[in-house]
Amino acid sequence: MKKTNEELIEGLDNSININHESDESELTNVYPADVKVSRDVFSVYELKRKYEDRKTVVLDPDFQRENVWTTNQKSELIESILMGIPLPVMYFAEDKYGNLQVIDGRQRLTALFEFLNNKFRITSAPILTHIKRKKFSELEAKEQVKLEDYQLIVYIVKPQTPDRIKFDIFDRVNRGGTPLNKQEMRNALYQGDSTILLKELSELEIFKKATGYAVNSKRMKDRYLILRFLGFYLLFTNQIRMEYRSDIDDFLGKIMEYINKLDKEEINKLRKVFIRAMENSYEILGENAFRIPNEGRKRPINMALFESLSYLMSFDIVRDKKTLVKDKIKSLFKDKKFVNSLEQKIDSSKSVEIRFKKMKEVLEELENE
Repeated sequence: MKKTNEELIEGLDNSININHESDESELTNVYPADVKVSRDVFSVYELKRKYEDRKTVVLDPDFQRENVWTTNQKSELIESILMGIPLPVMYFAEDKYGNLQVIDGRQRLTALFEFLNNKFRITSAPILTHIKRKKFSELEAKEQVKLEDYQLIVYIVKPQTPDRIKFDIFDRVNRGGTPLNKQEMRNALYQGDSTILLKELSELEIFKKATGYAVNSKRMKDRYLILRFLGFYLLFTNQIRMEYRSDIDDFLGKIMEYINKLDKEEINKLRKVFIRAMENSYEILGENAFRIPNEGRKRPINMALFESLSYLMSFDIVRDKKTLVKDKIKSLFKDKKFVNSLEQKIDSSKSVEIRFKKMKEVLEELENE
């Protein structure tokens, strides 16, 4: 199963095969399958109440897109509704608790809720010029009612729909604009302690220093990198009972679900593991720790190296044997199979197994010397 370019990390290793081909024989074909989607209609006021009072509609202020609407765009939306122009349908994802995460339509709803709360004035109204420079409270009563009662068509992706199909749906829905990448989708679908933890870890100064400030935070690329490490750390320290079968998206979704179920103490342990890995990496190898060595031009951060080397660096023993650790890692880059696992089909179970097996061997050697 090939991956799209959107899964690539901007500023990471250009040498990675951009398709990230997986071993298709190990993937479970989720199609054909029932796509669990229901159609519903809500008034603007009803959704506003669900969002502000009942907290059952989640816009997620942390789920920011690169292009945020201007006041003119918001104003033209208000004018369109007052003119009776139908709006495009919206897409929500329902979780198992009945909460609705807005996947497509967040900026439209944000604009509507802000206007009904008198947070901005109309700045652009080329047709209904009489509403220009007015707040919601300054509109005529019939116009206020028209906005509040305006009916929005919503398609709701039900929780029993497989994640792989959800990603496909959201990708197709967003093709007309800036598509959501897989990490943005996960951030929307698995709201909870996992999204809070990833955001916190991505903002740590030690993470930025260890990666040479080279991992872009746009489109959650930094969080994707961190999530991969946490997932494989949990897998290879046998803290989760799971088999990795070349499907990185399914795996990372399950990891976020797992983290959401952890108590505060367990989450704090994960936090400390990540910090220790970053501190050791930076102290022993510096800001180029996660770059494949190259004579001449410095190569970008390699995410397969990041997740596997961070696993090694998460153990205390590396602090006591820094020189030996450096030598061991230097030797790894002379191993063709190891280097290939960082550059070719990096999400296949075979490549994952190779690079983490090598890191485990280094750990054993450190313990025996």
